[in-house]
Amino acid sequence: MLPAHATSGIDGEVILRPVSPVEWPGMVNQRPYQALIGVADGAGRHVAEVRSDPGGRFRIILEPGTYVLQPESEAIYPQAPAQTVTVEKDQFTPVRIIYDSGIR
Repeated sequence: MLPAHATSGIDGEVILRPVSPVEWPGMVNQRPYQALIGVADGAGRHVAEVRSDPGGRFRIILEPGTYVLQPESEAIYPQAPAQTVTVEKDQFTPVRIIYDSGIR
């Protein structure tokens, strides 16, 4: 449960794709992904980290400001690029992080 004063931050979703090297029309070629996401402030200082749940969802409380989300990976794949996100006062900013599985 979030604290009563939790009025801003990021609502995130983490996806892994592709999950199959062959894709047919109408096929869902992705799945939720559980990952560790580092959070840095505008000056590049590490301020937090969050792990997505088995359904790929996460929520992190942050003060308004600009942050860089840094998806972690223990190997070359899967990988996801860093994303800059702006958190506004009294809002949870939606973010989608897409990990490339490396499957070709």
